[in-house]
Amino acid sequence: MQDNLLTGLKLLLITAIATFALALTQMITEEPIRIQAEKASDEARAVVLKNAEEFVSLEITEGSHPNILEAHEGRMSNNVIGYTFKTISRGYGGDIIIIVGIDDNGRISGVRIAQQTETPGLGAKVAEPRFYEQYNGKSVENPIDENDLSAVSGATVSSNAVTDAVNYAIDYYQSELTSGGGNQ
Repeated sequence: MQDNLLTGLKLLLITAIATFALALTQMITEEPIRIQAEKASDEARAVVLKNAEEFVSLEITEGSHPNILEAHEGRMSNNVIGYTFKTISRGYGGDIIIIVGIDDNGRISGVRIAQQTETPGLGAKVAEPRFYEQYNGKSVENPIDENDLSAVSGATVSSNAVTDAVNYAIDYYQSELTSGGGNQ
């Protein structure tokens, strides 16, 4: 009986030490991970809206556009030259997060896949330039029709998810940021 109690106390001590070590590791790495993620987002915004010198975060009304994670106003010399949006859509293998740039002429200036867990060799091809670059220059007057694009062969769900994510950005831009919207 005493051996069982001693073994239990040893296991409790080991568990407590392991829990403390994991908590300490999480505390130490949390801020560097957040900083790295923000840096990656800044770089992606700079790629999809090339001429912007700075990006100003826009407030998104909670619940109004659930697929818009972030919106930023791109500025050059204090003039608005476009907007960037971080959007999320459900693909075949999970959520796809993309960054979309829309310039001040109402055209898509760039699309980048920020995160995806699609099937390697199939759906993951949406993260290749030959797929996402076909959105560049498209007008945002109307949502993009997935039939106007070349889907990744064998990955229609993933391809459509990216188009949906781009369309979420277009919808937000049209409803909230153009002259008829509420924020400008």
